[in-house]
Order: sequence, then C-alpha cells, then structure tokens
Amino acid sequence: MKFMKSNCLEHSIGSMARVLGVSRSGYYKYLNRHKDRSVAPDLTNFLQEKWLKSRKNYGFKRLFQEVKKSNLPYGARKVRKAMKHCKISGKQRKQFRPLTTNSKHGVELLLI
Repeated sequence: MKFMKSNCLEHSIGSMARVLGVSRSGYYKYLNRHKDRSVAPDLTNFLQEKWLKSRKNYGFKRLFQEVKKSNLPYGARKVRKAMKHCKISGKQRKQFRPLTTNSKHGVELLLI
C-alpha cells in the first residue's frame, strides 16, 4: 500500500492494484482509514485519577460526567475505549435484600 501511495503519480492505481494483487477499493479504504487509533494519554491519566479518588467506585456514567464537566473533547466511545485499555470498571451495588422474614406466615413452628 505504501508503494502504491508513493508511485501513484507514475502509474495508475488500477494497474498497480492488479499487479500487486490488491483491490482498488481496499487501497482507498487504507488511505481514508483513521490514523489515530491509540488511546489519548491525557484522557487515561484523567480517568485513572478520578477513578482512584472515588476509591475505584466510579463506572462509565460517572466518569463520563466528569469528562464532560472538565470540558475535555472526548466522546462516549473514546471514554469507554480508554477505560477498557486501563482496565477500569466500577463497583456494582449489591441488590437490596431485607434482613427479616415474614413471621406471620400462618404455620406453627414446631420446637422440640
């Protein structure tokens, strides 16, 4: 692909693609592909700092709110990707269960 990009002025893309055994559409997808696929270091530092301050409680929703409050230019997908990269996850609350049971169930207790 780099060869095709460097020689596109001398030869046509179609003929180079045919000779190299790649498709023209694949070459153009390669050209238009996003260059920035890495996670931003300032975002990861920010997320880790907030997550540790919350004693590892904050999950995606709260961390994303913190990102929005601080006016960082990152969206939800980027925040999720950075969290996954840093292995950050929030603690889930346990389901509420009452400690007492129904003592008026109508059945006599047999104590021996």
